[in-house]
Amino acid sequence: MLPTPAPVDPFAGITIGVLTTVLASLSVHLSSWSNFDRVSDALGSSAVTFWGQEEDHFDFIIVGGGSGGGTVAARLSEQFSVLLLEAGGEMNDWQQIPAMSLLMLSYPEIDWNHKTVSQKHCCWALPRNKSHWSQGKGLGGTANLNFLIQSRGAPKDFDNWAEILGDPSWTYDALLPYFKKSENYEGRWENNGQHGKGGEITIRQPDYVGMAEIFVEAAQELGYPRTDLNGKYTDGFDVIFYPIKNGRRFGVYGAMINSVRTRPSLTIRKFSLVKKILIDNNNRAYGVEYERHGHEKRAYSNKEVIVSAGAMNSPKLLLLSGIGPKDHLDSLNIPVKQDLPGVGQNLQDHMSTYLGPFFVDQPVSFSIERDVINSQSIAEYLVHGTGVLTTTGTQAMGFYATKYAKQNNESDWPDIQTIMIGVSVGENFASDIARGFGLKHGLLTRYYKHAVGRDSFMQIVSLGRPLARGYIQLKSNDPTAPLIIQPNYFEDQRDVDVLVDGLKIAVNIVENSTAFQQVGGRFTDQVFPGCENVRFRSDAYWECYARHLSITLHHIVGSCSMGRADNPYSVVDSQLRVYGIQYLRVMDASVMPVVPVGNTNSPTIVIAEKGADMITKYWKP
Repeated sequence: MLPTPAPVDPFAGITIGVLTTVLASLSVHLSSWSNFDRVSDALGSSAVTFWGQEEDHFDFIIVGGGSGGGTVAARLSEQFSVLLLEAGGEMNDWQQIPAMSLLMLSYPEIDWNHKTVSQKHCCWALPRNKSHWSQGKGLGGTANLNFLIQSRGAPKDFDNWAEILGDPSWTYDALLPYFKKSENYEGRWENNGQHGKGGEITIRQPDYVGMAEIFVEAAQELGYPRTDLNGKYTDGFDVIFYPIKNGRRFGVYGAMINSVRTRPSLTIRKFSLVKKILIDNNNRAYGVEYERHGHEKRAYSNKEVIVSAGAMNSPKLLLLSGIGPKDHLDSLNIPVKQDLPGVGQNLQDHMSTYLGPFFVDQPVSFSIERDVINSQSIAEYLVHGTGVLTTTGTQAMGFYATKYAKQNNESDWPDIQTIMIGVSVGENFASDIARGFGLKHGLLTRYYKHAVGRDSFMQIVSLGRPLARGYIQLKSNDPTAPLIIQPNYFEDQRDVDVLVDGLKIAVNIVENSTAFQQVGGRFTDQVFPGCENVRFRSDAYWECYARHLSITLHHIVGSCSMGRADNPYSVVDSQLRVYGIQYLRVMDASVMPVVPVGNTNSPTIVIAEKGADMITKYWKP
């Protein structure tokens, strides 16, 4: 087994002044960590090669060590030999601290840093109108970078999948055992039959929830129920639950990969960039070609190759391997193994906007300067794993149906998600948001200047069921080249209309509830730059706001979509098998035919759990 860098407590023995300096030079620390990890791994790999031939035959080869690939590796290695190939390295210690989540985005050592093409209809507050898409690079994947929101999606999301597929095994009720399998739930809803106990991933409220109860009470006043947002809900609000343990991020990396990595049946090779799936003349996948520490290598599968490289890199690998639209492959001189027009198509994302600031007259939100960077908070976290450092800032959320969903007789299927971020605007707020979401720094500095030092909070309002569909293409046949990513955000005016109604409801919850009026809750009167020529708070203003301050929540799905055989844009069947290629499956968010209304990490784990179960049953002696 290759050596793992010894965990180092990032706060041990340092003062507040030193901590501030460390935070200002995070890029240096992350680069040093990554270099140490890479060198250690290279030395371990060289030692294995020196003492004997490196094993190159396995029952299963899994490409990608994120929430999908890590889960599949943990399950299959119980009975089979498994090779897990991951392009990145270990999760670093900073990533384990929930309060550091926003600051972890965009660093190339741990983030693929994808960019879309320029957007015509939105992203106007982003440089060149290009959206920045983070994707986790390293064991644990994007779950190492996300805001730790446990959200399965609405039950109707999965019932819709089952209808699209013509396969009832994908309904919410049929998937519930897989949702529960990895879960160790600790919370108020544990007796409603919707949750698991004793699984690998602990799901609980963070120790600090800030303004969450105020937000939930306000929504209840307006008629929205408090309900389990990881159960059988139609709409409602609640405090956010995290995959967290002892105050630290505890997703697939900590709960699954680390718990099984010493199994003799599991081989993990980090810093391995897979360039091509090996496919024989009978269209049978039999291995992969990859580069590791400057050496070209091959590995061979006795049974199957499983692609779990994420919604951007899974279609990329299929295309590089000759699986995809024939015209596109021909244009890049890639030999066609299987003409599959759907590879890279059906791309979906939750277009969102960062709504706020909302001001309050009492210190009920948390301030980085006041509440986080102080010796008491740090000591509490280090000694007890409690306090404000246990939160990413996401404290409560809600799902609701806009007037458009109701007009379509879909009031029981929400089309908006709102997430309350209980963080005040501090001195570095604009620069942190700008770097994390790829926004224009100067523009945000101007907009948020009036709010610096005042108690406030935000809402991220997200389009839960977008109609827009985009695509991913190769820029060249070079595996290291960036992708062409066109999400077609707001191409359909109906998406804009739904989000505008969602924004109005989000403001209404704050300004027309007793819970928030008791603390002076109100939306800012500052006009967003670029929207000065429309009437403030009109529908036109909210549309202008959303078209400017357009952000992704990194919920990209659909680019290797599941579908029926008679749909020419289907890439995999309901067994996750790639059409036209034997012994090749895809198991990650890319196979979702339609994005669920909530966050995508939990459904990705469920796809992996179900996929691993199907594979085990197929190959079990």
